[in-house]
Amino acid sequence: MKMYRKKAARLAVLLSVAAGIAFPARAYAFEREEEVERYLGASMKRQMETEADEAARHGEELVFWLAPLDEDGQTAEGVYGGIPYGSVFYSSIDQVWQPLGENTIYPSAIHQVGAKTGTVYISWNNGRGHLFSYTADQYEEIVDKVSCFKEEYIRGDMTDFEREMQIIQYLVENVTYPYGRYLAGQDTREDHNAYGALVRGEAVCEGYAEAFCWLADSCGLESRFVYGVYNNELHDWNMVKLGGQWYQLDITSDDTAEQNGAENGYGWGKLRNQYLNLTDSQMARDHQWQPLEKLACQAKDYGPEAVGEYLKKKRE
Repeated sequence: MKMYRKKAARLAVLLSVAAGIAFPARAYAFEREEEVERYLGASMKRQMETEADEAARHGEELVFWLAPLDEDGQTAEGVYGGIPYGSVFYSSIDQVWQPLGENTIYPSAIHQVGAKTGTVYISWNNGRGHLFSYTADQYEEIVDKVSCFKEEYIRGDMTDFEREMQIIQYLVENVTYPYGRYLAGQDTREDHNAYGALVRGEAVCEGYAEAFCWLADSCGLESRFVYGVYNNELHDWNMVKLGGQWYQLDITSDDTAEQNGAENGYGWGKLRNQYLNLTDSQMARDHQWQPLEKLACQAKDYGPEAVGEYLKKKRE
């Protein structure tokens, strides 16, 4: 599966520290690019901007940030691998140096807003340092869709498992895989993110996986975004925490509304139940990934048997 590269680089921080420049652990207030240049040096600043601009021309996302030091003199770490508080940054999306304007932490993500542009940068808590960016308008459209989902599908007395199954139902009812574009190599940036899945109703595996994380966050479920390989192609799926235990799930592979452009009869009520709530060993039969530290999936309480019973009751 083709993926767009999301990369958060700390080169500016490391070089600045090596040069003996200590940054205070507070928010920067740079208003002019000359002030950024004074800290980085004209050559380094220009190098970062050139790399980010080049990434933009290739449809990639690249972010450089200038971060403060913490109380121990170490480079400040960003929550969930996001942009550290107090940083100024330059991205291939906005192509302007700016500080953060707002940070909101959710169960599995941090949403960060560029103070000058209003672009929202989302980092999912999986240790991979990948950022998803959305314009202010796109972000609000996603938030509206997520709110509608929660109002229509989620009740306060639901168990974690029931909430998860409602998320799966919503996604397979409302999202299709754009096989035609994908096979032709014409898949878009939106096909690879939650905007495509939740607003446009079309997404490849990366969009399915991020959309699941959005919906899980909205109803209090902790989840993870997993990058790996399936059928010898790059692929993305999820982990979810149910009843205090972690499970693997690959919604894209379990609900494929089309296969090579042909309808195959899948969809809600006809899920294969082959990739929902598996253990690591079960998923490893045809998926490969870098395990996330301390998040082993070994429980079977809400595994395929429980999923099968749930689906059976829904069909009755």
